[in-house]
Amino acid sequence: MLGQRDLSGVVEQGKGLGAGLMADGAVREKLEELTGFSAEPGTLNVRMPQPLERGPSWRYLAAEDIAPDWATRTGQSGYFLVPVTVARRYRGLAFQAVEPGEPGYPPDLIELFCEAHLRTELGLSDGDQVSVWLTDA
Repeated sequence: MLGQRDLSGVVEQGKGLGAGLMADGAVREKLEELTGFSAEPGTLNVRMPQPLERGPSWRYLAAEDIAPDWATRTGQSGYFLVPVTVARRYRGLAFQAVEPGEPGYPPDLIELFCEAHLRTELGLSDGDQVSVWLTDA
């Protein structure tokens, strides 16, 4: 049975890499194919109270499944993805890079790819709390 877990966290400023990568139309198309919704370019970084434990609802996406040169462009071999609902109204996808030791990428940070520009729609600023509901399988 599917359930929801509230994994609220704090909005954090990103480095802009996610926004640049998500500006690539082919990348958004691939993620839209996986999620079933049209998403805004960019990501929202959310620091969770602790690193997330990956469960059965998490899915792996290899870098080459996004684009043939993706690993070269990003230095990342793949991602773990899980469906989320943000602020109980926006569908999204939380993802984490496979390489936990990536410099500057802490294990308690997730990036959200969402159907809305969350900073604008929710009036979010760095340091604000945001509700992220994870779908459990």
